[in-house]
Amino acid sequence: MSADEDRVTEAIEGPLGAHGILVEEVRALAAGSHRTVRVVIDLAGDTAEPVSLETIAEATRIVGEATDDLPLFNDRPYTLEVTSPGADRPLTQPRHFARVKGRTLAVRTAAGKRTGELVAATGDHIVLRDGDGALAELPYRDIESAQVQLRFR
Repeated sequence: MSADEDRVTEAIEGPLGAHGILVEEVRALAAGSHRTVRVVIDLAGDTAEPVSLETIAEATRIVGEATDDLPLFNDRPYTLEVTSPGADRPLTQPRHFARVKGRTLAVRTAAGKRTGELVAATGDHIVLRDGDGALAELPYRDIESAQVQLRFR
């Protein structure tokens, strides 16, 4: 993490946390004369609810207030972006899996790739149901990557 990313993270975690919002990622990006601070947020707790536009707006206000006086990018102007992780984010933490229970996942382990409906997410493993109804218990420590499979109609 860069010094700017560290400063932003320190400044916003407390105020956002007080509103039930978690900081997933902070990126300070510079390309030529364009500078951007991108903050990815998620809801705290084991909710399956998506991050609403109202929550994004509130988080943007909180982040803006918390970072206004920070010396970011050597005090040059920058764009602030606050966003949610999106439906196609990699699932890397138990709480990510809990939020997508009931959805179809593609999971890669050392043993290969599995696709199935996520029927359970505990503190140490997930349970997938494949197309034939068979259940597979996969410990988090064995999961190399996992992602929700989006369906288009």
